[in-house]
Amino acid sequence: MVKSLKKISKAMLVVLPLIFIGCKNNPTPLAINRTNSPQIILEKTRCYKKCPIYTANFYSPELVIVYPKKHFTVSEKSEGKMKKGRLSQLLKEAEKIKFWELEDVYDNKNLQDAPTTFITVVQKEKIKKIKVRANAPKELITFIQLVEKEIKTMDWTSIK
Repeated sequence: MVKSLKKISKAMLVVLPLIFIGCKNNPTPLAINRTNSPQIILEKTRCYKKCPIYTANFYSPELVIVYPKKHFTVSEKSEGKMKKGRLSQLLKEAEKIKFWELEDVYDNKNLQDAPTTFITVVQKEKIKKIKVRANAPKELITFIQLVEKEIKTMDWTSIK
């Protein structure tokens, strides 16, 4: 009886990790997206007028989660889906403009009322965050506008 219990225990020790590995490798797509780190993060800060203030996290393959603070389309944490392959296109655009070679800060200390935009791109082992308030290169501004366009055209669903 004791021998059979030991055999069963050993079998369970071998089988249980395999069961959990199977669960880990086959989660639902949204579970994957929420546990992975975002690949693009866009943060918009306040200004004197009614500028939208929010943070939007873009997850692979097509999930975006927005954390609105003020003057945004929705008032609470929400998610939206991009068109298939769109995040890959945005990441390719970041490579095209040599995002990782750009300066970390584009600013003008005399400028008081302009909102600040922080754009972060994570790709493989590379991560870079750029602060943009003034004097940014045209290519970077265009890239930020592409990311903002995704946010502005998205249908948002409230999440908790």
